[in-house]
Amino acid sequence: MLTRRHIRIKVMQTLYSSHSTGVKDLKSQINFYDTSTINSFDLYYLLLSVFNFVYNKAHEKLSLQKNLNNSFSLTLENKILSNPFFIYLNKNKSIKNYLKKRMINNWSNDSKYINEIYDSIKILIKPDSDNDFLKLHDDFFCEYFYKHFIASSKKIYDYIEDFELTWIDDFPLVNTYMLKQIKSFYLKKSHKLILPHYRSTQDELCFGRKLLKSAIDNDSLLYKEIVGKTPNWDTDRIANLDYVLIKMAITEFLFFQEIPVKVTINEYLEIAKDYSTPKSSIFINGVLDHISKSFDKKGKLIKKGRGLL
Repeated sequence: MLTRRHIRIKVMQTLYSSHSTGVKDLKSQINFYDTSTINSFDLYYLLLSVFNFVYNKAHEKLSLQKNLNNSFSLTLENKILSNPFFIYLNKNKSIKNYLKKRMINNWSNDSKYINEIYDSIKILIKPDSDNDFLKLHDDFFCEYFYKHFIASSKKIYDYIEDFELTWIDDFPLVNTYMLKQIKSFYLKKSHKLILPHYRSTQDELCFGRKLLKSAIDNDSLLYKEIVGKTPNWDTDRIANLDYVLIKMAITEFLFFQEIPVKVTINEYLEIAKDYSTPKSSIFINGVLDHISKSFDKKGKLIKKGRGLL
C-alpha cells in the first residue's frame, strides 16, 4: 500500500521532527518512523470500516421501518444491504480482528460521524422521485459513496487531522488505494479483496528504515557536504525542511547504489513542491544538481542496477 515516495515523506517527517526538537538518538527516531507507518495501515482499516458501520446503520433503519409498517420503500437501505462490497466487508473477520487488535473503535465512540454520513446520503434520496444515485451499478455506487461521503468529507478530514497528526498525509494515499480496491473487487469474479498487512520486513518499510538510519549515522558527513556546496547560503538561512530534503537526497546519492541520481532528484523535487516553500524546489534542484555533478567527478557516485522507485 505504501509507495516509495510516501515512505520518503515519512522519513522526512521523522528527520524534520528531530531537526526541530533536537532529539537526535536513533532509537527514538526509528520508533517515530515505525509508529508512523503502522498508523497508515490503521487509517486504511478505519476508513474501510465506515462501510461496515453504514451497512449496520442501514440494517437498523430497515428493521425500524418494517416494525413501523412504513409504506415508503427504503430503497437506499436495500441498495446498501444488497451491495456485494458492503456485504463482503461486513462478513470479513480479518477486518474486525485488525480493528480489535489495534483497539480502533473511533466510529463506536464517535458515532455521530456515521450518522452524519448516513444523513448526507439520505438528503440525495427523495420519496417518489427518480434517483440517479440509486440506479448506479453496485461498483459505481461504492465508488460514488466513498468519493463523495468519505474522501471529500470535510468533517472526516478534520476529524482525521485532529485525531492523529500523520494521518492527514496518509489520507490521499489511502483514498487512492481504496478506490483501486473497489474497482479490483468488482473486476474479480470471486469478489474478494486482498487486504494490506503491516510487516516490518516489507521492502518499502526496510528502505525507509535504512534511509533514516543512514541519514542519522552520517549526519556530520552530510552536513559538511551541504555547507561545502552552498557557499552563498548560511545553513541558518536554509529552511529546515529544505535542509532535511537535501540531506536525504545526498544520503541516497552516496548509500543507495540501486537508485539512479535522476530518480532521487525528481522524487525530492516533487516532495518539496507539496511540502515546502514555493521557491524551494528551484533551490533544491540547483543544490542537488551541483552536488551530484561534484560527486560524479570525484568518483563518489557508484550506481548499479535498473533503479528502484
